[in-house]
Amino acid sequence: MNTGTLFDEEGPGMTLPTTLRAVADTALSRRGLLAALVVFAPALAKADESISGQWRAHPGHNVIIVMDVLSDGHWASETVQDDKVVAEMAGTYEQKLTNRTSGSIVFTPVKSKVSQEHGAATVETDQYTLESGGKVLRLVTNKTDQMVFRKQPFAKQ
Repeated sequence: MNTGTLFDEEGPGMTLPTTLRAVADTALSRRGLLAALVVFAPALAKADESISGQWRAHPGHNVIIVMDVLSDGHWASETVQDDKVVAEMAGTYEQKLTNRTSGSIVFTPVKSKVSQEHGAATVETDQYTLESGGKVLRLVTNKTDQMVFRKQPFAKQ
């Protein structure tokens, strides 16, 4: 076995077996880090599948809101009033879980097309609750403004 140093004339006098051990330890540390990232990645995500799906709300005044929420942190919505599209928006969201069925969501529009009556698209922070086994999504913007969305089945082809 060669026990000569890597830096015989300069630098630290690390022997070859010590160097191999250090390389192996580094490789094992990287594997451990990678394994930990894989295990904890869902907890680090900004969104999860609990609120993903196709949702529909009927808040009154002949308004229908349809919203697609993807588990990758993107969403899109369309608001129709009196059979006329008054808003189309798409963007990203960040979800913070309080527990398995509630938390907060920050919707950030990236694209929007809205009517003057609807007003400009802005960032919206909601408290949410999943009810009825995940079939109802209640969004509360402040203590008085809330919308109830019902999960829609995916279209059959």
